[in-house]
Amino acid sequence: MKTKRSIRLKVMAMTSVVVFGVMLVCTAILRYSMRNLTESIMLDVLQPTAGQAAKAVAFNIRLMADRMLGLASDSRLSDEDAGQENMEQVLEEARNTYEFYGIGLYDQEGKALVLNGDIYDSFAGEEWYGLLKETDNLTIADPVVTENYVGIPVGVPVKSEGETTVYMVGLYKYDMLSDVLESIHIGESGMALIINEDGKIVGHPEEEIVQQELNIYELDTADSAHQIFDHMVTRETGSGEGMFNGQDAYVSYCPVRGTRWSFAVQVPKADYMEDTNAAAWNTTVGTIMSLAVALVFIWLVMTVISGQLKKVIARVNGLEQGDLKSVVEVRKSGDEVEYLSLSLKTTIESINGYLDEIRRVLENISRGNLNVTTDGDYRGDFMVVKESLNQIIVSLNRMMKQISQTAYQLMQTAQNMGTQSEELHQTVTSQTRVMGELNEEIDKIKGNLTDVTDNTRETRQWVTEISCEIADGDRKMNELMEAMEAINRNAEDINKISKLIEDIAKQTNILSLNAAVEAARAGEAGKGFAIVAEEIRTLAEQSETAAKNTGDMIKTSSEMIAHGVILTTETAQALGKISKSSDAVTEITERLSETVNVQEASLHEISGKIEDMAQITDRNQQCAENTADASLKLRQESDKLKEVLERFQFH
Repeated sequence: MKTKRSIRLKVMAMTSVVVFGVMLVCTAILRYSMRNLTESIMLDVLQPTAGQAAKAVAFNIRLMADRMLGLASDSRLSDEDAGQENMEQVLEEARNTYEFYGIGLYDQEGKALVLNGDIYDSFAGEEWYGLLKETDNLTIADPVVTENYVGIPVGVPVKSEGETTVYMVGLYKYDMLSDVLESIHIGESGMALIINEDGKIVGHPEEEIVQQELNIYELDTADSAHQIFDHMVTRETGSGEGMFNGQDAYVSYCPVRGTRWSFAVQVPKADYMEDTNAAAWNTTVGTIMSLAVALVFIWLVMTVISGQLKKVIARVNGLEQGDLKSVVEVRKSGDEVEYLSLSLKTTIESINGYLDEIRRVLENISRGNLNVTTDGDYRGDFMVVKESLNQIIVSLNRMMKQISQTAYQLMQTAQNMGTQSEELHQTVTSQTRVMGELNEEIDKIKGNLTDVTDNTRETRQWVTEISCEIADGDRKMNELMEAMEAINRNAEDINKISKLIEDIAKQTNILSLNAAVEAARAGEAGKGFAIVAEEIRTLAEQSETAAKNTGDMIKTSSEMIAHGVILTTETAQALGKISKSSDAVTEITERLSETVNVQEASLHEISGKIEDMAQITDRNQQCAENTADASLKLRQESDKLKEVLERFQFH
């Protein structure tokens, strides 16, 4: 067996993957659990730490307040006869007794009356001093930063007979806050700080941070940090995670009672996650070592199992190659490999028995003995083999009987095919002769259609020429009609002129009569004029007669012209009908030509079909001859098949 196919390598690889996956999952779960546990523990621890620290700050502030209240109630300050010397004495004792940078008494405007130590001369305009006057009660302000120190101002009113006379202000040393802040040590770099309601840092382990008067919002700009700062400036109590002082940290916060401050304790996550990471790393290393030991043990066990499996696989390979005689070695190991070997041995023995039975049946079948059955002991799914063999034998008996019957029918069919092929051959011969005669008749029809086509083509040419001549005559007749109509119009104009001349002649005749009458009246003097008038009358009568004759002639000409127009119109109509008839003849000739062409094309197609039928007839004749040969061969093969079937024995 090849090494790459060894089950050992597969089991080793699978085991390695599973164990390595489990290691990664366990490490991730351990890291996640330790991280959550650390976070939970830190937040649970930081919250009470912040609360206790805030209480410590509040206690120190309350202690400062009690001291200031005790000083303010000193009778040397509240008596009516208290002088400046008494005031200075009280302030001197207070400064020597308590941790003051300086202490003083101030009036209502914030101006110093009596001072002792390093303290401002005036607090006028300070917001916290205005709050002191407004509340008329103890007031603690944010740290005051000077060049030399950071002090915490505490103010209290000094009353005399219930009325405030002056205000006492003391600047406590910053140690009272720094002692509390420095006492908080959580982790390697955990710290505490105090901010006011504006986010200004008023308490820090490093006094220089307070002296810089920084705003905590300016130190850390991350959103998570600002969310924590927003809770702090609103004087809430709680805890969370976020960027704090430039580090990802756990933060717990709470307000300082009696002040406007909020106290916060923060521990960087890195201080505690190192232990978590170390634990995860140790777990990973231990898991890897355990994996190595487990893989060695698995390798040894799989070596033994692989050796046994190789023997079984070698025997299966031999079985695959047809080796059914080799003995299967069964090793007493008490595991699945032993059962596998036993199963293989039993399987090979069963297969040998089945194969012997199948061999016996097949030998009988090969000798033509189909009267045989399978009687061996088949188990399980091998019963299908037994049933299949019996079904094969039954099917072979049925099939061979059917083949025998079919062979007899085949012989009869071969005889019938021979007779029918002869008849088919005679029919095809007659069909060939008829097709030849039909082809000759079609050739004659094609010749007649060719003559008709030529005559039709010539007739169409003559009709075309006649149509052209008729069209030309029609055009000239139209011109003649137009000329006759023009002559008729001119005759009417001449008739009008003739009537005008006749009217002029009548008028001239009347004038000549009048002239003759006048000449007669004139006597001898008018004789010459009478002759002239007579001549004029004679000319007028002649003109009238000529005009009447001209009118009659024009009337006769008009009647003849009108008759000519009618004849011309009738001639034009006749020519139009002839033209239409010519067009109809032309159209009929063209349709006849097209019909002849179609008939000629149809005859060509019919001729082609006849040729195809002739070819088919030839092929049918060839098929008839082939069928006759095939029927002869089929009869011979049927005889051989009958001889073969007589060798078989059936149920």
